[in-house]
Amino acid sequence: MSSTLGKGKNDDTLKRVQGGELSGKGELVMIFGKQDTHVPRAGRDLIRSVLDNAKIPVSFLEVQAQHAFIRDEHSKGRWDAALTRSLFNFMLEVFERTVARDLGPAVNNGEDLEHIC
Repeated sequence: MSSTLGKGKNDDTLKRVQGGELSGKGELVMIFGKQDTHVPRAGRDLIRSVLDNAKIPVSFLEVQAQHAFIRDEHSKGRWDAALTRSLFNFMLEVFERTVARDLGPAVNNGEDLEHIC
């Protein structure tokens, strides 16, 4: 684990995920820019792998954008209004499906799904 964030550069988020702290908490949405110099491909792959191995339900999106493209509002030339709007709508869909509506209990709780054609 990289431990490159936080005071003293000793973050332990991925270790906490491995320890089960995110289990049963709901669906996670992760959005990364493929041109992000702060979170390179190896880092994104590590995050995805840890979440998958911990069986965390996640929508993991990689888009053609730089770091902080969704919040910089022109300060560094990275803000992308059209992409931000599209991804905001995606996040609203996840919210509506998982929080705003009672659709009953989740069908899959980390178990292997049966292949049905």
